[in-house]
Amino acid sequence: YARVTPSDKIRIVRAWQKKGQVVAMTGDGVNDAPALKAADIGCAMGSGTDVAKGAADMTLTDDNFATIVSAVREGRAIYDNIRKVVGFLLGTNVGEILTVFLAMIFFRQSPLISMQLLLINLVTDSLPAIALGVEGAEERIMHQKPRPKTEGVFAGGFGLQILLQGAMFALLTLGGFLAVWRATGDLIAGRTAAFLVLSLTQVFHAFNMRS
Repeated sequence: YARVTPSDKIRIVRAWQKKGQVVAMTGDGVNDAPALKAADIGCAMGSGTDVAKGAADMTLTDDNFATIVSAVREGRAIYDNIRKVVGFLLGTNVGEILTVFLAMIFFRQSPLISMQLLLINLVTDSLPAIALGVEGAEERIMHQKPRPKTEGVFAGGFGLQILLQGAMFALLTLGGFLAVWRATGDLIAGRTAAFLVLSLTQVFHAFNMRS
């Protein structure tokens, strides 16, 4: 809507919100402040009044409406990267927990000593997570439908996916541990195999989480 009186702006904002829609609104004057505050995303003009800027969520310093599109793209990329990092860290850590837990129950031996777990967390967890956090936006990110305001990070079966991935990492690690331990009769060799399998699966999982 353009060329709307300030009194009608807030009515339009609230009407769309009652329908469950996410509303963005732009304005630059003092009279626009109530509607900017009521909107889900208030965009003030850089050349506008301080009152409008204070009530808004974001300010277009270049007064260019195309900047809003760039901001939406950047916001979606940041949200996607947060999901990637959360999925990667939780998936790998669930794998570590299940590996040790199941091994202690069935084999009465830990497949990984504390120093190995610490090294995995320092190297194969932290650095790939940082890389995922600065990933660029995916090509078709602006073709995605807007997400509902009530949607959580684990929506769309993402939580189940993380658990299944963690279980897969644990089974692969335990398989390597058990195979080498039984073949050599050496517990240290089995732990070395478990360390290598778990480390490499986490590194490959970082590439898996990129999209």
